[in-house]
Amino acid sequence: MRPRSLIGAAAKWALARQGYDVFRPAEYGVFRRAECDVISKMSYGYDPLLDIEKLSQAWQYSVDVFFDVGANDGETIQCARNRFKNCKITAFEPHPKTFLKLRENMKEATNVELVNLALGSERGDKIMFEYDKSKVNSLLPNAIYAVQHGLQARQIKVHCTTLDSFCADHGIQEIDVLKIDTEGFDLDVLKGASSMLSQQAIKFVYFEFNEISPRSDASVGALAPIDQLIRPHGYRFIASYNDAIVPDGELFLVSNALYAMPPHRNS
Repeated sequence: MRPRSLIGAAAKWALARQGYDVFRPAEYGVFRRAECDVISKMSYGYDPLLDIEKLSQAWQYSVDVFFDVGANDGETIQCARNRFKNCKITAFEPHPKTFLKLRENMKEATNVELVNLALGSERGDKIMFEYDKSKVNSLLPNAIYAVQHGLQARQIKVHCTTLDSFCADHGIQEIDVLKIDTEGFDLDVLKGASSMLSQQAIKFVYFEFNEISPRSDASVGALAPIDQLIRPHGYRFIASYNDAIVPDGELFLVSNALYAMPPHRNS
């Protein structure tokens, strides 16, 4: 769970739009991005949505279609609506109770479609492992956070489709921003987007990772397999963004990576 900022969200967004961010060095042994006291000039690698906005302007891209996979209670939706005023947001949240909370939080939001589905590499029912903290619910039985903290899961059944199938069924030909936060399941989500990726129909891919390489003792969001999946299609690494580092006990970190499809240049 991310702590509240020392300053209001509206003030942070106002500063960000002027090219600034707000940082707090550390609290309770956990280091977090964009939660500090020092205001510094913004560069790439601090705010992914701002980086997407800057690159889109440089490359003359529009940001009209935003997919939020693993929407939880809608935090990313609110940020995306503030950053990209006119984009259509499609948000996927498979957990039934969390989806009800998401729907309540978004009841006044316009141009937002909420979908009570999981995305993965194949269609069909899946077992979801739920915990007391909804942010760590996962389609994996041994997600790294749950393993390291000894959390006990309850099992529920959720419906799953692939991103390719959803786009085909709904006539979606392009996605400008694809954000994924599925507690270690991000690679499976991208495997289910093979057609869209091969067509270079997604401009920006933003996903969570915990390690560079896979681990044998737990399922982690690993950066290297995702890089190996999407880079051959022309996607380029832009930056990584750290959300949390927990140094106590076994080191645990939560980071995110942004990849982009640059425009094709005529030689």
